[in-house]
Amino acid sequence: MHTSRLFIAIALFCCACAGSQSIEIVEKPIVFDDERRALSLAYMKEHYGIEAEEPGITPRMIVVHWTAIPTLEGSFNAFYESRLPSFRTGISSGGALNVSVPYLIDQDGTIYQLMSDTLMGRHVIGLNHTAIGIENVGNGEDTPLTEAQYEANKKLIRYLTKKYDIDYLIGHHEYQRFKNHPLWLEQDPDYLTEKSDPGDAFMQRLRNDLGSLDFKPLPEEETQAIRQGIVGQVLWVEGNQMPGIGQSHKSPKPKGIQRKVYVYNVLQRDELEYEAGFFKKPKQPAVKVVNSDSSGHFSVALDTGSYSLLVEEPQGLYANLFDGNGYVQVTKVEKDSVNKVELKIDYKASY
Repeated sequence: MHTSRLFIAIALFCCACAGSQSIEIVEKPIVFDDERRALSLAYMKEHYGIEAEEPGITPRMIVVHWTAIPTLEGSFNAFYESRLPSFRTGISSGGALNVSVPYLIDQDGTIYQLMSDTLMGRHVIGLNHTAIGIENVGNGEDTPLTEAQYEANKKLIRYLTKKYDIDYLIGHHEYQRFKNHPLWLEQDPDYLTEKSDPGDAFMQRLRNDLGSLDFKPLPEEETQAIRQGIVGQVLWVEGNQMPGIGQSHKSPKPKGIQRKVYVYNVLQRDELEYEAGFFKKPKQPAVKVVNSDSSGHFSVALDTGSYSLLVEEPQGLYANLFDGNGYVQVTKVEKDSVNKVELKIDYKASY
């Protein structure tokens, strides 16, 4: 019979070697008692059709998150109890099991282990049965992720790939790209949430810096068919785009690229803060935010009206087209029509 266990959070320091690199992990256990075990098994059966004696996983991917909570203790407390709090109405339809991950990284880069990395935590719809989660204290705005956290993520991911055969490294915001993948086991097609953490810039940097680990590419993001709105492509343009007459030099071709596209009700340039070629986010909220796929394609359903489209870069929001009235990268959506656009990121190009 499984013995009930209530772990008390004490800082027990341990060192684990990953090849020639050592990593320091602080044990800070959450509750994993009989109740959490039973709730985990029930979740696996209901959502994945998996009947098991223990809520174990076979790790094939690592999923990076942020907690959206500004403190370590607040983040830890969100995972601590076995049952989902009553205020988590956005995911309560998925069951009573509380959210959890094996690893939590504080703003100073300290890595905490909350539970075994081969036990199932609830942190990513459709993929919990095969995913190790890493949560980072903070969010993308009021409490942005720090450089210390970034370095800790790199070290921890290298460590985990030494322990397990990891195929994929993904951000939480990318999980829906696996909906048609063999690893996707979610039984309820309506159980989905929209996520933005930790963002394209953070994940692209991680995958670039960890390129030697040879992760598999993510599945292509589906461009949804829409009846009214915008379809388009984000293109990266660089280099000399105007070679001289008689020169054999060929201009580098624009290439589709994955980026986050912000759709606003039409904006005037004078309304925005502008610095060194990039705009700061306006005070008004975006109407929609959509990610282009790895080939740059995106689609977004919209009401009729005029919209400004800006692309997110590490330095800020980017747009390079303005009409005669100073409106920023405007496109118009008419009733029952789809407007096609190209968004060029060309600040590293010369014309």
